[in-house]
Amino acid sequence: MPLMELLLVVVAIIVMASFFIYVYRKENSDAHKQKVKDLEAPARASKALAAARRFAGENGCQILAPATLAKNGRYADLDFILAGSFGLLCVKCIGLGGEIYGNAGDAKWLRVAGDEREPFNNPITEAAADTRMVRDALFTAHLKNVPVETVCVFTNPKATLALPRNTGHYTLKDFRELLDKEKYRADRHVEPEKALEAVRVWLAPDSAIK
Repeated sequence: MPLMELLLVVVAIIVMASFFIYVYRKENSDAHKQKVKDLEAPARASKALAAARRFAGENGCQILAPATLAKNGRYADLDFILAGSFGLLCVKCIGLGGEIYGNAGDAKWLRVAGDEREPFNNPITEAAADTRMVRDALFTAHLKNVPVETVCVFTNPKATLALPRNTGHYTLKDFRELLDKEKYRADRHVEPEKALEAVRVWLAPDSAIK
């Protein structure tokens, strides 16, 4: 084969190979973007809420869902509150996908999805701030001895949590295991109906007790 024809064949092979590599990378990139699709409300909370409802039905507890509060220019966005004789458990669900990086003391965390790097507010800190509004609502109703806890649950199965163990976050599995702890069956003489009624006064208009 003449040298010129050989060169043309080589160039054609390189061009075809480059084209197939481009198509492969594009398809895999598009697939990856689909895999890290975020979960929005109410989907982000659906499985955690289902677990809480099972627990509530078995243990005589009540649920406030969603628990979106608004009062005097303040705002809180909790996905639900589980109330029982043990007190209140405030739950904030995070539906972000991708790789999640952060520490408990960081103001901003980082989500990496494909080529995108997106900072977002520390959800542990936000959940704690939201729960302070719940405590304030109880205090306003003169319910000062109601134990209140907060958990932040990552619910997206496409999320990879590159977080230290002491960060204070939960996965869905962790949350289900948390509900099995004996402390949530303890009787601390809390009246769940009265506690949720105090919180309900601070609910944003589109929230309701279910």
